[in-house]
Amino acid sequence: MNTIEPNKLAILSEIENQLNQALQHFVVFSIEPNTIKLRLMAAFFAEVKALAIKNNFRELGYLCLKSEEFIKQNERELSNDSTYVIKLAKRFGEVAQSLENLLAVTTYQESGAENLVCNIQTREVINLAAQDDQISSLSLGRVLVFDDDMLVLNIIESVLRNRGYDVLITNDADQALEILRSYDADILILDLVMPGKSGIEFYRELKQEKIVIPTIVLTASANKEDHVLALKEGIDNFLRKPFEADVLVANVEKLVKKEHKHKNALLKDALTSAYTRSFFADRFAQEKAKFLRDGRVFSVVFIDIDHFKEINDSYGHLFGDVVLKSFVAEFKTSFRPLDQISRFGGDEFLLLLPETDALEAFKVVERIRQKFQRKAFNPPDSTHQIYITFSAGITEFNGGDKTLEAVLEEADRQLYRAKERGRACTSFLQDAMDTGTEKNRILICDDSSTVSRLIKSRLSRLGLETQVVTTGKEALTIFSDFKPHLLILDIILPDLNGALVLQEIRSMEQEKQVKVILISVKNLGENAPLLRELGYDDFIKKPISLERLEQSVKRLL
Repeated sequence: MNTIEPNKLAILSEIENQLNQALQHFVVFSIEPNTIKLRLMAAFFAEVKALAIKNNFRELGYLCLKSEEFIKQNERELSNDSTYVIKLAKRFGEVAQSLENLLAVTTYQESGAENLVCNIQTREVINLAAQDDQISSLSLGRVLVFDDDMLVLNIIESVLRNRGYDVLITNDADQALEILRSYDADILILDLVMPGKSGIEFYRELKQEKIVIPTIVLTASANKEDHVLALKEGIDNFLRKPFEADVLVANVEKLVKKEHKHKNALLKDALTSAYTRSFFADRFAQEKAKFLRDGRVFSVVFIDIDHFKEINDSYGHLFGDVVLKSFVAEFKTSFRPLDQISRFGGDEFLLLLPETDALEAFKVVERIRQKFQRKAFNPPDSTHQIYITFSAGITEFNGGDKTLEAVLEEADRQLYRAKERGRACTSFLQDAMDTGTEKNRILICDDSSTVSRLIKSRLSRLGLETQVVTTGKEALTIFSDFKPHLLILDIILPDLNGALVLQEIRSMEQEKQVKVILISVKNLGENAPLLRELGYDDFIKKPISLERLEQSVKRLL
């Protein structure tokens, strides 16, 4: 690991203190421009530039150099034109962000995190062991600021970002409402007097939408009636403009801490500190929306501690509680920040693994399972140690519009399969297809070699045995010997149509055992009644969505 200079973190902390002082000057200057405050800010940038150059903080030094030049070149404009003040606020924000990243990197390095990369452009601090940890996960809380004055927005954003908060700003009521619908903010800072819709009217709209969020109202009004009205509406605090930056931060800190404490009480299981089922349902809805928007798959895992009733009966419920808490702690120490564990009930738990397919989820769960089963427990009044195992079932959300209940049923089926295999193991669909005495067999009947090749390629990665034919007669010829579990059948074929092929196949079977997916460039049309009578399980119209087809195959097998 690279050695950190002993005073580097101290230098960054000193720069942070100087930045807080400079932001105080900026707040005063933005309200009442004066030359003294402007020169104090220029002096701040000059001093930090020198420190940055000396300590090889190149980007921070460059940003301070450009900010110092900006003040010197635009001294008159800054005192007379608010657009230049907004530009200066953005420069403070850039410096604050650069400093925040440097502090994060240096702190992590000093605490032994060797594989750390800092990407200033995307505002991310990425640990190579968990590459999708956003810098927002390091923030003290998430704040939405809604004000019609862009200058105020930029000042508040700079102040709060510098203090470690993740901040969103907007001057549009519709956008603010949409953010609060979809973004898990901890606190709202709201201007009271705005054109079109007042802050009180907006807050009432939030209550109608059942959006509950701690709120600070800002106003330049000295009207006590406004103050009283805001408090009666349920608003948590009321700050008058111009405000002191430290006072704003203190109020934000107080409300965010209160909100986090409240959320933890509602969303975490009191015994194990795992999340609750209701929180899992909310997170599932968020990940499902993310999939529908961006196509990012995720996995859900159902877990059950093996023979837990016997543990309680043999050693008592207090010892059982120790096992449950240890079990959850094992997952928490092995998880990425985005992963979560929720208590479903008793000794059953749910995992939500964002941006993780079933195979990766299997690797994660197996690594933790094998580690946990090596952990020795010391039951009370016992002379020997015991070892505890768990079983897990995984399902991957990668298509369709499956409900939470349907996903949990799939994961529960895989959990049941793990128990059938003797417990102390993990099961998922591809694993189920890849193991066992025989593979599931798929017969593909389509006269288009291109379509057949694409389907075969897609299904081969599931570990399925596939056979391709181009005519109905070929399908009938090999059917008895190949004994497919699933038939993918084109309705329009060069010799026999799909309805006749299916009719012949059903006559070969004592029961309608083979699953059937029909495909066609046309609708079922006049063949629909006959095909329904013969029995098919799905119909997919061409051009085929291979993802849709794969989901149907997984469901039927």
